[in-house]
Amino acid sequence: MIIDLKPRLLTNSNTNVVPVPLRRSDGSSPWCYAAILSPIIAMGDGDDVEDDTAPQQPPSPTLPPGANFLATQVWPSSRIASFVIEKHLDPSWTVCELGCGPALPSLTAAKMGAKVIATDYDLFALEMVRAAAEEQGFVAGDGEDQRFITRQFDLTSKENELPSADLYIMSDVFESSAVAEGAAWHVQSLLSKSDNDDSVTKTTKNSDDATKPMSRVWVFAQSDRSQRDFFLAKMRECHNFNNKTLGWTSNHTPDRDARLWLFDLDETVVQYN
Repeated sequence: MIIDLKPRLLTNSNTNVVPVPLRRSDGSSPWCYAAILSPIIAMGDGDDVEDDTAPQQPPSPTLPPGANFLATQVWPSSRIASFVIEKHLDPSWTVCELGCGPALPSLTAAKMGAKVIATDYDLFALEMVRAAAEEQGFVAGDGEDQRFITRQFDLTSKENELPSADLYIMSDVFESSAVAEGAAWHVQSLLSKSDNDDSVTKTTKNSDDATKPMSRVWVFAQSDRSQRDFFLAKMRECHNFNNKTLGWTSNHTPDRDARLWLFDLDETVVQYN
């Protein structure tokens, strides 16, 4: 299927969006939607309108009320996460993306055949994700049996319980210390299900007494994101973690059975074609 890159209108929110493919030169590439930002220039009264030297406000996004600009754009980290998913994801896994925004990694996982739960607090972002998933044929089944599910989830809240999944992914979600702390809390909660965080082959029993791997977490963050160090500090406060070994790595080939992998990203090497 050739990707039509023309802008289109999401009817529910009456907002213009544009498809953003993982690889622009590949017509079969997974893609997501991103909001189009229309310039709105503040004009003065009378003669000020024609005065080219008068100060003007920068372009402003035309987003639905309450929408978070950061959740409507495709950032370099999500591209790197998507390439890692293409190379290293087991399609039999259920994938849950936290703070998904446009959810290019989630849609990439769905393209590979995985069951996906894309979560974000921003409802407009989830509308974009749902539309992109439907247009790519990823939405099938009913209720919780659907292969692609979108769900509102607040990372800053400790009252919310994460959906069950084999792999949890986050890409550049650390927009504030509150989000970084909440993300650390939820990751700790997931990994605390194991008595020993250094174990890479830990299994758990399901109701049929069969074994299955414990959940794993992949976190992607650019090196210039200050809040990622806050996230790491909060992770290290958990006594179960080895402070000497817990850190960001430039090795983008995760151990298949590792419980936690922290990807150190360089946005200058992101591939767009």
